Amino acid sequence: MFLSAGLSAGDIILQLIAVIGGLGLFLYGINQMGDSLKAIAGNRLKTIIEKTTNTPIKGILVGTLVTAVIQSSSGTTALTVGLVRAGLMTFPQAIGVILGANIGATITSFFIGLNIESYSLIFVGVGAIMIFFIKNEKGSEIGKILFGFGMLFFGLKTMGDALDIILTAYEEQANTLFTFISDYPILGLLIGTLLTALVQSSSAIIGILQTLYQQGFIVLFGAIPIMLGCNIGTTITACIAGAGGGVQAKRTAFVHVMFNVVGAVLFLALLWPFSKLMELIEASMLSGLGPHPKMSIAVAHLIFNFITTFIMFFLIKLMVKLAEKLFKDKPNEKQTILDSLLDYSLIEKSPIFALSFAKKSIDYMCKCVAEYVNMARDYSFDKKLNYGERPKEIEETIDELDRRIHDYLIKITLTDLSQDNTHLLSAYLDAIKDLERIGDHCTNLFEFFLNRYTTDKEMSEDGKQDLNQLYTTVIEMMNQTFDAFYTWDKDKALAVDKLEEEVDKLEAFFHQRHVHRIDSGACSYLNADHYVEILSNLERLGDHLENVAESIVTSHHTHFEEVKQGE
Repeated sequence: MFLSAGLSAGDIILQLIAVIGGLGLFLYGINQMGDSLKAIAGNRLKTIIEKTTNTPIKGILVGTLVTAVIQSSSGTTALTVGLVRAGLMTFPQAIGVILGANIGATITSFFIGLNIESYSLIFVGVGAIMIFFIKNEKGSEIGKILFGFGMLFFGLKTMGDALDIILTAYEEQANTLFTFISDYPILGLLIGTLLTALVQSSSAIIGILQTLYQQGFIVLFGAIPIMLGCNIGTTITACIAGAGGGVQAKRTAFVHVMFNVVGAVLFLALLWPFSKLMELIEASMLSGLGPHPKMSIAVAHLIFNFITTFIMFFLIKLMVKLAEKLFKDKPNEKQTILDSLLDYSLIEKSPIFALSFAKKSIDYMCKCVAEYVNMARDYSFDKKLNYGERPKEIEETIDELDRRIHDYLIKITLTDLSQDNTHLLSAYLDAIKDLERIGDHCTNLFEFFLNRYTTDKEMSEDGKQDLNQLYTTVIEMMNQTFDAFYTWDKDKALAVDKLEEEVDKLEAFFHQRHVHRIDSGACSYLNADHYVEILSNLERLGDHLENVAESIVTSHHTHFEEVKQGE
């Protein structure tokens, strides 16, 4: 059979290798371009998504923009699911972004429709020169964008040439296959779905489809169902991202699947009139664009996503209700951030968003620490309090958060972060270490007072007053430190230093007063057990709070200013 077709077995293998290699170059190029665009956009992209999705229309625009930047609708939806899991975005906000992501996904097929493969190596060469000879970080990233852009087209050309050789050699068999697919549109839908789910890139499969259509191996009536299937297959990434998350993340992934499935079924039902419309557009409007066969698929892709988005926009409330009905809240199930900590898929897709996820977890850690400190303070003055296992649970939660967030942040260090974000990551690492140590001091305080209560050792009234004043100052310092940390406000963090000095002075003064009470007989030596250690632990607790505040002050990151600009 090989000889009759004019190809030997070795030739066939070489061409298949070229197809696989071309696909690899295409995927590498599109990922490289998207990563570099994200690096240039930096925190601005993060701020745009977090702060400008308060209405569905804004969400659609943001989803379109972000997908156009990172060159991946599945990447955008995975990021969106991650933000929902982290509590950085609500479920209704996420729907708008998902709708827009599908529109933004069409930009790659329009690039391919321009048919500039002949110039691909020019982009690769210019990009490589910029990468190696421009030391400026931004210039180097622009070079990577050009390199990835050229690699994308070079990979597509490599695939196209190899497929042309194989399919031309077996033209009769190819025509039979594609005719069969055209006769059964549902088969084309399944092929597009499976291939996209396998490759994890609808752009790659649609790019191949555009090439096959331009080469005349498949008709428009057979190509459109495959394109529709690509839109369903691209939802697999969101499903994976949502599977490990909570209810809100599952709802978000479900809406993405529903959008693409409903749209694909609708257009499949209207396949004949839609394909005739596209033939009319190709023959008239696209005739002056040169390589119009490829552009026809791109326009069909855009029309599909635009019309589906337009229809679904008016059904957002219905989609929310349906998702909430299918994935119900579980009020009896204990929900903590530990249930969805931490989304490792975000690290590869967007280290900046992964940092936001980590920050949300550290915020939760601060709340746990604050609860622990307040419980220690109350227990210090009321031995009748019965917290049960709660102190132990909080201590274990703080330790677990410290371990998990530390490992997560270390993973992020392996990615390409900007210098400012590297400093921010370092500040986060320092903060969780100090928060964990605060938890240890609270544990010490509980143990000290448990020992005092079991041995019936009472503090003098003066001792209680001194300790109460020190606790009050430490808790005021803690509240101000955590308030500064939540908003990353350097001005508030700077004010913590004065409170830390006050804590040091009070600890030293109350220590002297304690010694004086013992010397004067106002307090017996036996009842003085652990009082100095209690004062010392509170002073050290203040030291760690100052360290947390200092990490905000010395950080190069300007999170608080970004939030204000984005509001």
